[in-house]
This record gives sequence, C-alpha cells and structure tokens, in this order.
Amino acid sequence: MTAATQSQAALKRQLVVQLVIDVILPLAVFYLLRQTGASILLASVVSGAIPGARAVLSLLRGRIDVVGLVMLSLFVVGAAVAYLEGDPRIIFAKDGWLTGMLGLWIIASLWMRRPFMLHLGRMIATVKKGDGAGEIWEQRWHDEPRFRRDLRLVSCVVGVVLVLDAIVRVVIAYTVPLDAVPLVTNIQYVVMLAGLLGWFFPYTARHGMRA
Repeated sequence: MTAATQSQAALKRQLVVQLVIDVILPLAVFYLLRQTGASILLASVVSGAIPGARAVLSLLRGRIDVVGLVMLSLFVVGAAVAYLEGDPRIIFAKDGWLTGMLGLWIIASLWMRRPFMLHLGRMIATVKKGDGAGEIWEQRWHDEPRFRRDLRLVSCVVGVVLVLDAIVRVVIAYTVPLDAVPLVTNIQYVVMLAGLLGWFFPYTARHGMRA
C-alpha cells in the first residue's frame, strides 16, 4: 500500500469517526431520551455534549483539537444560555455559529497576503510528509500564479459554503418543529459535507493541490 493510499484510508476513517460521533450518536441519544420522557431541552443538552466530549478526551490524551475546543466552548455557552432562557432552540442554533464564523474568516482571509487555505494546506503537508513538504507548499504559493488563483478559489468556495450552512442551520433551528430539528439539521449537514467534499477532492487532485 502506497503512502498516498494509506493517507486516503486514514482520512476516510477519520471522516467516518467524525460522522458517527458528531451526527449519528447524538441523534440516536436525543430521540432515545425523548422516548423515555426527557424534555427537549435536556435531550438536546445531553446529545450535544457528545461531540464536546471528544475534545475533552483529546486534551486528556495530550492532543489539542482547536476546532473541538471551539465547539465545546460554544456548546457550554449555548447550553448555559438555553437553560437561563428556557429555550432549546438556542442550543440548536449554536451549531451554525461555528461554521458561520469560520466561513466568514476564510472569506476575509482572501484579502490578506496569505489566505486561510494556504495555512491549512501547509499544515496538512507538514503533518503528512514533514517540514520539507510544508516548505514546498509555501514555495509554490510564491512561485506559481495559477496555484495562487486555485487556492483562492478553493478558499472562496469553502468559505461561502460554510456561511450558507450556518444560515440554513439557524433557519432550521427557529422554523422547524423542535423534535424534528436534530434530524433535519443532521441531514442538511451530511448533504452539505458530501457536496463540498465531492467538489473539493476532485478539484484539488486535478489541479495538483493535494499535500
């Protein structure tokens, strides 16, 4: 098995684990608690704590998961506000906060000297192949105009998709019947992620942008 094949297999495993922990398991717990008579607020808090627990576990193992920590922080704040206000929709709406902020940051980085995707690509290249690969990624940014254009396009598409995802999540949280919000939100998330990755991976492979 080549290094590229191993990398793709590891990425697929990571996506499957993320899908199970962030989507399937919380959804199952939410509806199980509702079947046992738990309130929507309690069920949403307990099920929403599952993805956050992954960030805590990473910390205990000595691994810093920045995205996970941000999600955990948003969950804690959202849960606290929801209990104070007595409104479970706040917890559901907070799922859009992170993607919205990240999407806006990625779009804003297009006007900076180094867009977000350049940092992300270099980090991935370094993790997969070492510091030399990260330096090559950086050098391509300086030497290849087409690489810069492609990277900016990818940044723009990813940023816009994340902002749209955030808007849809908030709309769902405040318009769909409460018991249906987790299911509808997670279906929307899977469709969005599949569509984005279905474009992202072929495009970056065709244009030589895979670390």
